[in-house]
Amino acid sequence: MVDEGVPAIRIQGLRKRYGAGDTAVDALKGVDMTVQRGEVVGLIGPSGSGKSTLLKCLGAVIEPSGGRMEIAGEAIYDGGWRIPDLRALRRDNIGFIFQAPYLISFLDVTDNVALLPMLAGVGNAAARDRARELLGALDVAHRAKAQVSQLSGGEQQRVAIARALANRPPVILADEPTAPLDSERALAVVRILNGMAAQYRAAIIVVTHDEKIIPTFKRIYHIRDGKTHEEAGEGREP
Repeated sequence: MVDEGVPAIRIQGLRKRYGAGDTAVDALKGVDMTVQRGEVVGLIGPSGSGKSTLLKCLGAVIEPSGGRMEIAGEAIYDGGWRIPDLRALRRDNIGFIFQAPYLISFLDVTDNVALLPMLAGVGNAAARDRARELLGALDVAHRAKAQVSQLSGGEQQRVAIARALANRPPVILADEPTAPLDSERALAVVRILNGMAAQYRAAIIVVTHDEKIIPTFKRIYHIRDGKTHEEAGEGREP
């Protein structure tokens, strides 16, 4: 049983240094962050401030230089990786949503979503049932058998969100998910993320420069000079 009192994400004193000696660059200088299950948090800051580095560390794509990271109360990094299989960690515990959907062109919509559960060992029928459930929740069930090329940009992003949720991860990392969308579609994506966080109890971090959606966050982390500064957001209805 999930302990709802334990944060889905806890980051303490996270550091990342690129290079060594005189050419070393400290991208993260002691980041602290906590995100609860069911919460959508904004992460904003100027280019080069460390936003992408932070997401890559939390997503176990690159190794931090120090600090501690926990997912659902379990340490995944504490001065070194504490999880032996990082690939399985990413597959089972972290969903990724990018600026571009990165769907697989030769698979139909259902199989794009079902692929991750299949790779995790879920049977084909069960994986496709899970895909259809998510596509229905995201209002694209009618496109279940369509090819990626037949989808609009907004539909592709909904399918990408369904894929990120396919293994029921406690953490979803969204990197500029609304950048290519107009205002109406951008706010629709935010509504979807809020709904999915509430329904599936996922903790979602959204990296964004999008002025259209920043007022919708209830909590925001600014990252400046490699450190985070928390503040209350406006929390407007998207």
